Amino acid sequence: MDNPSQVPIRKATSTHSNSTITSMNRSSKSSSKIFKMGIPLLVVIALVAIGYFSVKQINHNQLMSSVNSNQFQAVFLTNGQAYFGKIKDINSDFLKISDIYYLQAGQVAQPKDSSAAQSSPLSLVKLGSEIHGPEDQMTISRSQILFYENLKSNGQVVKAIQKNKGN
Repeated sequence: MDNPSQVPIRKATSTHSNSTITSMNRSSKSSSKIFKMGIPLLVVIALVAIGYFSVKQINHNQLMSSVNSNQFQAVFLTNGQAYFGKIKDINSDFLKISDIYYLQAGQVAQPKDSSAAQSSPLSLVKLGSEIHGPEDQMTISRSQILFYENLKSNGQVVKAIQKNKGN
């Protein structure tokens, strides 16, 4: 210090900047811990999702393997209704069917002899001609299905469908 008017320069130390750096180090360490814990959690979630969708796909394939796509199927519902058509898709929740027909009982006039056996003729009706004009596709809740089965090509229902398609 040759010149008495010169003031020695001190190194400035700020407790504020040191505490900011310390808190930044702490937050980066805690976010690093969260990041390190988050990666395994994401991997577990991804594996569970893959497993879930794999099981659903296997279940779907098993259900569809019982359906012969070259034949018509009969689907019997819990309300007594039966639909005949081609099952397009089936899973644990729904069944989709198209090219749909159903049976409808016809009206028979009262016979003169009440002892005569009464039978109402059944007719096969193509879905789509009803007053509400539905499309020829239906999605049915599996909870409403009793069972479904493949129909033989020489059965009466399939023969009637083929005859109807010929018209």
